[in-house]
Amino acid sequence: MSSINLVSETQAPAPTGDLLREANHRISNHLALLTAMVRAQMKGIDKGPEILSRTAAKEMLVATTGKLVSVSRLHHRLSEQSHLVSIFLSEYLVDLCASLVSSLDLSERVYFVHKWMADCRLLPEQAQYLGLLINEIMINALKHAHPTGLPVQLEIRCERCANGRVTIAIADDGVGLSEEENASGVGFRLIRALAKSLDAELRIESDSLGLTHIITLPASVDAVKCLSVVGS
Repeated sequence: MSSINLVSETQAPAPTGDLLREANHRISNHLALLTAMVRAQMKGIDKGPEILSRTAAKEMLVATTGKLVSVSRLHHRLSEQSHLVSIFLSEYLVDLCASLVSSLDLSERVYFVHKWMADCRLLPEQAQYLGLLINEIMINALKHAHPTGLPVQLEIRCERCANGRVTIAIADDGVGLSEEENASGVGFRLIRALAKSLDAELRIESDSLGLTHIITLPASVDAVKCLSVVGS
């Protein structure tokens, strides 16, 4: 694949047949990715209590629905502008976050703040993984950021480093994370696996002011690997 910095948004559309094959290929890959992530959740259930509470079951369904929303919003954007080989990350993530809040009925539980310090433009495959990452981070923040049930603020920042690499930071305003929570949990295993699939560097910072995930993408991507989450 081309370097992130060299991707053009104005390439001429491919023939209709080629576009259809590309769309089908993407749909197939995205469904395989979602299947792998749901299987990882199932393995997490096997390691948990014999009986799930109603709250735990609802949380799992919300997380799964969020995955579907993140992929569907990307497909919607690509279907509207099928000739694009890159997308503006800001437009996609603002749309995605609004859709997550609306579709999951979270308007009273979470709100997003966006700070774009650079024109971040990514390949659709990269945007797909980032969308799923943000969904997982949001779900974890809803569970852990405010034990008292206060609404969670998630701030998303994007900037381009001097070496051309794109960094995305997602920070909540919660109480931070304990070592026990950081070491276990399906959500964090999925987050690490998604970052690994992007060949991205993932750094997690936690203190009493909240939890921050810092994702630094490689300067160029030759291939986006298939996600392997089982046992990660």
